Amino acid sequence: MDLYNLPNATDPPRPTASSLSIPSLFCATTFAVWLISFVYWCVQDYRLYKSLGPGGPPYNVRGWLEVSFFVRPFTLAADETLWTGDYPRTGCHKEIEALPERAGERPVVKGIAPQRQFNQFAPKDMNSRILSVFASLVKKNSGLLEQKLSVFEKHHIALFVHHDLLSKSKELPDTAIRSKGELGHIHGEASVHLYFSPADAKVIVEKGWAERHRCARTQPWYFGWKKYMFGIGDTFLFVYVPRNDEELDVLKTLLWASARFMTGEKDIVAP
Repeated sequence: MDLYNLPNATDPPRPTASSLSIPSLFCATTFAVWLISFVYWCVQDYRLYKSLGPGGPPYNVRGWLEVSFFVRPFTLAADETLWTGDYPRTGCHKEIEALPERAGERPVVKGIAPQRQFNQFAPKDMNSRILSVFASLVKKNSGLLEQKLSVFEKHHIALFVHHDLLSKSKELPDTAIRSKGELGHIHGEASVHLYFSPADAKVIVEKGWAERHRCARTQPWYFGWKKYMFGIGDTFLFVYVPRNDEELDVLKTLLWASARFMTGEKDIVAP
């Protein structure tokens, strides 16, 4: 018997056009929606990146790509920058413990690298006044501190551990070595990035004067508990813009505490 010509055998049903097009149409529609959403997100995120102004990464599409797709996965989420659970509860300087709580709500801070404040701005002369405080701190501690362009931001003035002291690495915290001596730097809108001791950082964040840099973290176990990823330690804080003379005085105390920590607790003369 011819197996291919059985009596009463009928041809199997052929797929209809509709049975093929519905799944295909669904997949195509889903992909199109995803693609449009992704392109829209990229455009908005790039606009935000450009609005931050020049910083450490290149101020172009390449810099945006590096930060958004290669740095962002390893950073703190935007709502995690106030977390202090990994800092010790005791051991801060008494001057930091004595600071008042910052008045009002926290300002809006955006960006990863760079990172900038978007409201609660300072008087127009605040930037120059902070630079004068930088200069005063260096002048009063000329053998311990110096100032030059930031190694992180590359466009702004920064405070550094003096190069002579930096060569004596055994006297300094690991953070000072990893940061190439940089305590921190000022930004165009008068906010400041600064390193602090872990105990000081906890109090400063909790009293409302600062928040963590998005890269200021120890990586989780699946990234090997890695520290200083992208060269940034876990106590690198974004200090909010001083809005008046009283808050500028607080910044002076913060600068003093940062200098104490980064110079290995040397006797720092306040600015």
